[in-house]
Amino acid sequence: MKLNYMQCWNGAMGLLVAHKEAILAIAGVFIFLPTLLFAQYVVPPVLNGDEDGSAMIAIYSAYFSENSFSIMISNLVISFGSLAIYFSLAPSRNGTVAEDLVAALKMFLIYLLANLAIGIIALPGFLLFIVPGLYLTARFLLVPVVIVDQRERNPIEALKKSWALTKSNGFSVLLFVLIIAVVGTITIGVLEAVTGVITRLATSGAGWPFVENLVAALTGTAFQLVLAAVITSIYIELNGSNNKVSEIFS
Repeated sequence: MKLNYMQCWNGAMGLLVAHKEAILAIAGVFIFLPTLLFAQYVVPPVLNGDEDGSAMIAIYSAYFSENSFSIMISNLVISFGSLAIYFSLAPSRNGTVAEDLVAALKMFLIYLLANLAIGIIALPGFLLFIVPGLYLTARFLLVPVVIVDQRERNPIEALKKSWALTKSNGFSVLLFVLIIAVVGTITIGVLEAVTGVITRLATSGAGWPFVENLVAALTGTAFQLVLAAVITSIYIELNGSNNKVSEIFS
């Protein structure tokens, strides 16, 4: 089945509208809040711009060493929230927010193991001119939806099913997601830059870090929601056992 970009995008928007209450509640607590708290209380590495490779490694090594616990907890909470959002969006699910959170908790370890396996498989591809790694990542992009929608408890089987679903569509999926990622990154960057300019003008150059972090957390959360909906929509489109996205929202 050939991937239809417009159909997938319209389906993603339909998913967001149809499940807005659930995903906003989950994202607010498990993505937006930890993102804001991390930005507010964890100081990023300070660079002068003239560091060589050794200095950069030393700076970031110290940063990760000093903030390893905060980084780990923040990433785990956000990952859990992302999985719960997939439970809200999956076509076979129709539960409450509480039910989605409980289901996500039960499948969280499987989700983490699947992501670890993807990282191990894709790493050599990234070391080989990046593009092979991106392609492999695109082929495994549907793993979270497979785990959620098909109740797949074997991480390796989830990878195999995602690979099968994206057969003959690997580069199509990659291009689609890259377009969304580039547009999203540019949009987020512009909004954060505008916010920074406004706060600095309003405070005579001092800036207002909380407002800037708030905008960054909001835009970052919104982007993650769109990406989750797009991935779910791609899954629905490519999964022959389900109705097409256009039929679900027609």
